[in-house]
Amino acid sequence: MSKISKNIKMLDILSSGRKYTCRQLAEILEISPRMVRLYKDELEKEGIYIDTFLGKDGGYQLRSKIDIPSILFNQSDIEIMDKAIKSCRDEEELGNLINLKQKIVNYCKLINQEVDFLEEEKRQILDDIQKSIIRKQSIKIKYYSKGMEKQREVYPKQIYKYDNLIMVVVQYSEDRNDIRHLNLNRIDKIIK
Repeated sequence: MSKISKNIKMLDILSSGRKYTCRQLAEILEISPRMVRLYKDELEKEGIYIDTFLGKDGGYQLRSKIDIPSILFNQSDIEIMDKAIKSCRDEEELGNLINLKQKIVNYCKLINQEVDFLEEEKRQILDDIQKSIIRKQSIKIKYYSKGMEKQREVYPKQIYKYDNLIMVVVQYSEDRNDIRHLNLNRIDKIIK
C-alpha cells in the first residue's frame, strides 16, 4: 500500500475519536512505530492536528471527526435514489435526481468492469461482504495479517477502492471504535 493510502487509513482510524498507542497504529497499518510518527507529522503539516498524550496511558487521538466518504456505490444507493425520484414533486429537482441516479448506475458499471479481473472466489467474497453491509450482519472471515492466517468475526461497514486495491472497512467487535481496513486480497474466505 502506498504512503498516501497509509496516511488516509491512519486518518480514518483516528477519526473514530478513540485514542490509539503508536504501537496499536503500527500494528493496524502494518508499519513501524517510526513510520506512524512520520505520518502523524505529515498530517499535521497539512493542517490535521492530532493530539499526543505521553506516559503510560499515552497515545494519539484526533478530536475532530473527519469523514472519509465511500467511493463505491452499490445497489442500495440506487434504491435510495429511486425512492427520492418517486417522492420528488419539483420537475427541475426530478431531472437532477434522474441525472444523479444515471451517474451512480454508470459508476457501478465502471467499477464492475474494473473488478472483472477478480477471480470468481474473490468476487464471491466481495458479494458476501456487500450483502452483510446491507443486512448489517456480522460475518466470519479467514484472512492473512503479517503472513499469519487468522479468523475473526467482523462487522463489514464499507467497501472502497483505492488505486488498484479494493479495501473493506470492518468493525472488529461491538466496540464501534474498533475499526480496521482490510485489503480484499488478504481475505481468504468467508466462513459460513
